Parts: sequence; structure tokens; C-alpha cells
Amino acid sequence: MPAKKESSRKSTAKKVASTARKTKKPDLQEFLDRVEKRAYELYQERMITGAPGDDISDWFHAENEIKKMYKL
Repeated sequence: MPAKKESSRKSTAKKVASTARKTKKPDLQEFLDRVEKRAYELYQERMITGAPGDDISDWFHAENEIKKMYKL
């Protein structure tokens, strides 16, 4: 019986650790790099579709998306 308890504790610890890695908050440079890349993608989409907007709105939309991704 004790062996089962130990193995379940180990698997629970592994699940918690893997979940923690998924929600790890980025450092500032990583965050800004992701925002910059996403803002450029939004700009390209806007140019192709002819949608209204500007570089600042692209940046703010990208920032909000990345914040949601990291649950910030």
C-alpha cells in the first residue's frame, strides 16, 4: 500500500510541475519580442485586408493578446 501512495504523490508533483511550466511568466525581453512579432503580423493582416488602423493599435492589440496568453 505505501508504494501506491508514493507513486501517486510523484505523479501529482509531475502534473503540478508541468502545469507551472506552461504558465511561466516571460521575462521582459521575451514579452516584448513576442509583442513585436505579433504586432507585425497584425500590421501585415491589416495591409492585406485594407482594414483601418495604425501601428499603435496593432501594438496594443498584440500586447493584449500576449498578456492573455500568459494570464497577466
